[in-house]
Amino acid sequence: MLKMKGVVPAITTPFREDRSLDLDGFRRLVGCMIGDGVHGLVVNGCTGEAWALEGEEPLQVFKTAVEEARGRVPVVAGCSGVLPKQVIAKARMAETAGCDAIMVQPPYYAMPGEDEVYDFYAQILAATGLPLMVYNIPRRNGINMSVDLVDRLADHPRVFSLKESSKDFLHFSALVRRVKDRIDVFAGYAALIGIAALSIGAVGYVDSTTVVYGRRSVEFYDAVVAGELERARRLQDEMARLQAGFFGVGTFPAGVKAALDMLGRPGGWTRDPIKPLNPQQREKIRAALVAVGLLPVSAAAAE
Repeated sequence: MLKMKGVVPAITTPFREDRSLDLDGFRRLVGCMIGDGVHGLVVNGCTGEAWALEGEEPLQVFKTAVEEARGRVPVVAGCSGVLPKQVIAKARMAETAGCDAIMVQPPYYAMPGEDEVYDFYAQILAATGLPLMVYNIPRRNGINMSVDLVDRLADHPRVFSLKESSKDFLHFSALVRRVKDRIDVFAGYAALIGIAALSIGAVGYVDSTTVVYGRRSVEFYDAVVAGELERARRLQDEMARLQAGFFGVGTFPAGVKAALDMLGRPGGWTRDPIKPLNPQQREKIRAALVAVGLLPVSAAAAE
């Protein structure tokens, strides 16, 4: 069974101006993340615009991530879909690429009941040998997985972890108490609950801020683990300000991609229906980067 802990960024998928897949840029971004000292990678998730990848593109992304990672960190492949066969097809791509695990959320839009969600996961687990990270993100799919449902799934020998992104700390803490003896629980919003989550038994976090915050995100995790709470609080405050900028400007993840471009990392374009930021929106992102020291003050009015 895969064991993973620490800082696991959900990374973006760069596209060129013609909206074609930029695998060279993606490879460089994976290298940047590993250079920052992260402990794993999630690719083709919500931050990676998984809904926008077509045909063999997920396979290309998975292969590129695995090739660049070279075994230095685990690669978790986002494989969500509405139909079990859609998820299974992506899981087989992940197997072909050599990914270490898959991440799957409940079926979005269909909003099935708990027994149906359990059966959905059971079908996927029966069709792949890869470890599976359960992904609870009710804002994206309308289903907030109950403690009882996650508890049932945690009994499966290849369910190795949970990414919990409900933004409800009471729910989060109840899940940790129930399943932490069997699976590893990752927080989905380190900028909001990172210190509290790690203090009650979460093993790390999978988030979209780390791809921009970089090495400082790893410093935050290390500070919490070491009990350096004053430093951890300061770093979490910086992360929260960054995250507020990404979610409050344009449509996610356009703000993340703009920030990456400003930092000299491959951000790239978004795919329709998500539009890139306009100059006024980009300036707000730039100001947020300056405010937390990721860009120099002289860059505040660069555009």
